[in-house]
Amino acid sequence: MTGRDWRPTASSSVLRQRARLVERMREFFAARGVLEVDPPLLQPGANLDHGVAPFRIDGPGGPYFLPTSPEHPLKRLVAAGSGAVWALAPAFRAGEVGRWHSPEFRMLEWYRPGWDDRQLIDEVIALLAALTGWPEADSEIVSWREIFKRQLGLDPFAASDDRLLAALGSDAGVAQRDGAVDRALALDVLLVRDIERGLGRGRWTVVTDYPASACAQARLRTDRHGTAVAARFEIYRDGVELANGYHELTDGAELAVRLERERQSRPDADRLVLDGAFLAAMAAGLPDCAGVAVGFDRVVALALGCDGIAAVQPFGHRR
Repeated sequence: MTGRDWRPTASSSVLRQRARLVERMREFFAARGVLEVDPPLLQPGANLDHGVAPFRIDGPGGPYFLPTSPEHPLKRLVAAGSGAVWALAPAFRAGEVGRWHSPEFRMLEWYRPGWDDRQLIDEVIALLAALTGWPEADSEIVSWREIFKRQLGLDPFAASDDRLLAALGSDAGVAQRDGAVDRALALDVLLVRDIERGLGRGRWTVVTDYPASACAQARLRTDRHGTAVAARFEIYRDGVELANGYHELTDGAELAVRLERERQSRPDADRLVLDGAFLAAMAAGLPDCAGVAVGFDRVVALALGCDGIAAVQPFGHRR
């Protein structure tokens, strides 16, 4: 009779190298005056990022939710006057399993009061370069609109529904609901299926100015075409998304509307609870700031030349 494989998925050598990268990260933030904090794991309400499913825990005094990122407690600290803060914290996302995904992973997240997303982009690339050894200068900043034009030859804001369905080909049915085209879903499928794998090849690719429908907790602004876009960016390397950052929305009332709309859009809406402490902090006033979340396991895997995050985690999801 054989038992379940109990051995680590990461070698001792990889774990030592990972530990050195954590030390390097601490030195980076210490030199820049950003305070390390240790946020709690049990939250009174759910993180409700679009497309991300939280874990709910029922128990005495519950329900509680495991964080899909440390966003809520970090923003509460900033609202309370902490100044710039960062954390390397466990994050949990139901149903995410794959080469670059796991239900449990480590998220690096930090917030910079007084900064916008453009300033934060420079710091994120500086940190990624410090961790990987790949030069900061090997980078590009391109809008969400331009990556669709460059790789698919279509303007995602102007393309007709028929043009989107034609681009989807055999996947067209995925984006059709009751005879109508879900444009946001169609564009998400095209991005994941046809575009992402080509981003960041041999350089840092920063994608900015996402559509307003993908604003999440970012504020809105107008791009050079006069289109309302989200003040949001993502950073890719070798086809892998590493960072997702915002010039944060500071209007607490608008944020509450967005989160309730997201909650109601989900099939399990009755089991999801908004984080009242977080919303109270946002209503009290979040300072003008920018924040970013970085998939730390992904960064380590790319830096060490590993084929996925399980190889840099002491025990990957399957173990």
